[in-house]
Amino acid sequence: MSTQPTESSATASTAAQALAAAGDAESARDVGALDDAAQQAAKRLGASKQGLVERLIYGPQPETGELQSGAMGAAKADRVAGDEVMAAAMDSLTRGTAFTADGKLSSTLRKQVAAAGGYGFTVPGEFGGKNAEYTQLALVEEEMAANGLGPLAVEISGELTIGAGSLLAYGTDEQKKTFLPLVSDGELMAFGLTEVGIGVNAKKVRAYVESDPSGGFRLFADGDRNKLWITNATHGGLVGIVCRVGKEGKKVGLFVTKLPEQDIQKSDGKGYEFWCQSSNTGAFTANYNSRLHFHNYPLKANEEIQADGVEVLFYCLRMGRCMLAAMASGYQRMFATDATAYARSREGVGGPVIKHELPRQHIGRMLGGSLMSRALSHLSLRQDKDGVDLAGLRDLTKSAAATSALDSQIACERVIGGRSFDQGSRVHDARHNMHVFGVVEGEDDLILMGMVKDVTDKFTSKYMAGMLGVLQSINVDHEGKPLPRDQRILRITPGTVFDKPGKVLTATRRLLTNPSFWKLKGWIIGNSLIELLRTPFRLVPTSLIPRYQLLPVELRRYARFAERRLRQLRFAYLGINLHFQLELTRAQIPLQRLGKCIELLVSMLALCHHSTSNRDVSQMRIAALHCEQLMTRVKGIKLLTGLWEMDRLRKHLAAVGDDLDKGQCTLIDNVKPQALAHPFEIRERKKR
Repeated sequence: MSTQPTESSATASTAAQALAAAGDAESARDVGALDDAAQQAAKRLGASKQGLVERLIYGPQPETGELQSGAMGAAKADRVAGDEVMAAAMDSLTRGTAFTADGKLSSTLRKQVAAAGGYGFTVPGEFGGKNAEYTQLALVEEEMAANGLGPLAVEISGELTIGAGSLLAYGTDEQKKTFLPLVSDGELMAFGLTEVGIGVNAKKVRAYVESDPSGGFRLFADGDRNKLWITNATHGGLVGIVCRVGKEGKKVGLFVTKLPEQDIQKSDGKGYEFWCQSSNTGAFTANYNSRLHFHNYPLKANEEIQADGVEVLFYCLRMGRCMLAAMASGYQRMFATDATAYARSREGVGGPVIKHELPRQHIGRMLGGSLMSRALSHLSLRQDKDGVDLAGLRDLTKSAAATSALDSQIACERVIGGRSFDQGSRVHDARHNMHVFGVVEGEDDLILMGMVKDVTDKFTSKYMAGMLGVLQSINVDHEGKPLPRDQRILRITPGTVFDKPGKVLTATRRLLTNPSFWKLKGWIIGNSLIELLRTPFRLVPTSLIPRYQLLPVELRRYARFAERRLRQLRFAYLGINLHFQLELTRAQIPLQRLGKCIELLVSMLALCHHSTSNRDVSQMRIAALHCEQLMTRVKGIKLLTGLWEMDRLRKHLAAVGDDLDKGQCTLIDNVKPQALAHPFEIRERKKR
């Protein structure tokens, strides 16, 4: 395997430094803290090898065996344990006892699956679990979702990835012995991160604990500090609570506790309050999804996980994203199955619907999305097992799978038509979950931008930090204090030369004496020469290149295209940096586009190599079809050639956004907004 050791820096990341230089101190602190937590989680994982996505862009090129390792690992996985769990789940589904009359997962189903070891699937045997690997869990969760048991897959995924996973990695021996046997027995375990006023940014949580004279803690998560949208949270269940240690404390802690069997009111005379009620969400309707209230709630000292809560979150989210991709694969198989059955039996114009190109295209999109999601999930899981840093891959895996699942939902509706909206249809039941897949485990566009930061951070730190430092140095006054926002220079353009020639001259002089400037120049010349030398080899037929000879003929061109375009993205990222400079800290559109391009290309490559491993002819055809569609989308994304178009787009967006921010959009100014569900406290913005 061609890998290199990863490097971690004890100093603030380049992204945090750039935000500080641009005057956004609050974001700089948040990003710096999140980066530190991510680094600590990587150390805990023992991820000592350079990430795959970074190598695909900056080199060295990974070997084909590594790209096919996910599929090979899944093919060799022991399926006995998973078959036992699926048999129990399908037995309940077949007998009509899997769901209650109001569409919730039934206690009968949970008992059968727990008895087969489903809820403790990846828990070690010493705690009553099956001690299975996450690749085996991914196979089970895909099958559940494919057979109409997606809500069960969602429940078990949360139970084992971010629930039991946090205990296995960070819990004390006592905590493991106390809680993990309960998980294995089917006790639900939730992870209480999001709040009424806070989303997934764990550094912003406002729930807090204070020390109790008894030696424990008292938890305060009341009002808009309530924990909200907490899947698997129910009376009597287990929950990990993310909260501040001290009301104004900087440390974010994690506490695992068993919830009371019923609500507790102040009038009950216990000195604390607790209630658990439905989040009233239209997604995950078959699961428990709750809002939790705590006031002066007692926590024992031994219920505290001795680790930073944000670090634990990063550690566990990697598996959550891989499992989401597995579930997305299963859901898309379900859509394709039902759409195909309809298209084969329904008479359209001139014969069955399945005979026409458009329905076939829609079904092909479902099948391709499923195979792609499976390929990315298995590749990520194998990389994690091999000690490769998942930075980049875990994020694009989730985004690609969630996006394709929603696309497949829509494609299925196009084929089946009105019947897909029938309240008894499993396609209809899945609709809200497919929409929410793009939000849970991180909102897709945001995690794509984070992915770009992760895979380019080493390059940025080594070659771009000097330019950012020079810009930062001219944004301070003679006393070294930051200039007001409206006086800062975020990028030097031809217009800046005329407006502020003195500062531009100073910046140019400092840049020319900065060693990183000459490093960057050397990098540009060196890499340009390498690409120039590679140019004649583009004329060599793909079939003659050993790297692609192991791939089926119909997939070779797509793998070669993806690898070439990924290498070219190093120049695209450089161009984006040179164009936007410090303004890149605010420019989300170019980073999102770059992230989407990386996602599509890596998805193509994973799909090609996954399909090659099992040599299934029908799946190779699906892969070729989906790769062609992905390639079309890649060619439509303009990066360097669209920089000025993005400038115009961002200018228009800023104008419209300012109107909305100031309440000056006449198109909607006479429409009264509906009151927000679970209203949160709105704080006044700080004037800068």
